[in-house]
Amino acid sequence: MRLVKLLLAVLLSIILILLDTRFSYLDNFKRFTLTLLSPIYIIVDFPSQVIDWVNDKGADNENLIGENDYLKGQLIELKARLQTYNNLALENQKISALLDSSYEIPNHNVLLARVKSISQSRLSNKIVIDKGSNDGLALSQLVVASSGVVGQVMQVTPLFATVRLISDPTQFMPVKNSRNGIRGITKGIASNEKGMIVEYVPLDSDVKVGDLYLTSGIGNSYPSGYLLGRVTSIDDSLDPSFLSITLQPSQNMDQLEMVLIIKGKND
Repeated sequence: MRLVKLLLAVLLSIILILLDTRFSYLDNFKRFTLTLLSPIYIIVDFPSQVIDWVNDKGADNENLIGENDYLKGQLIELKARLQTYNNLALENQKISALLDSSYEIPNHNVLLARVKSISQSRLSNKIVIDKGSNDGLALSQLVVASSGVVGQVMQVTPLFATVRLISDPTQFMPVKNSRNGIRGITKGIASNEKGMIVEYVPLDSDVKVGDLYLTSGIGNSYPSGYLLGRVTSIDDSLDPSFLSITLQPSQNMDQLEMVLIIKGKND
């Protein structure tokens, strides 16, 4: 009995397929069935669409995160380059200012050097520069910066040199008053104030607070006219024969980065 039912069902299906193929009798029925079942298809397919949407959004989000990280990296790199350019521009300005300070010594050879270390205490004030005897440096050569005299070369090696600052208690330098030419000799003060005094200026000399003292050039070891410092105080009670004149160095030694060494006169 079951076999008969199965054969009848198969036969009926074949007949329906042949009729539909030849005469399209079942088109309306198929359209009706598809219309009836379309909501079910939508419901069944909805989770798949949601998963695809989430995956697409996740991929977009990952792309955005990647692009954001890339742009952040680019921004950091650009800022680093800008800082480098700014530092180079600032250094060029310092070099230009330093070279401009040599306008008074057209007949002298000068050498640009970078400060490697600064050592300042109550009893010793010196710097180390990155030029030495291989570059033509020698003892006692004058060292200047953009705002005035720094000191003199006191020790030389092939690659480096030590410069004794004008504020060192053992550094002496012949100077003159820029206003009236009165001469004296400066030496550093053994204190943490990094100042200088001018010695051997007669008691009746015309010296005022604010006067500028320059290198006098006596001895021809270096050129005259380079600024050392400004008078900050004058005392006529410490010595019966000479004034006690205190100077503030014109060059800030704490901020030294580059200096010029005056090597000697051109041939």
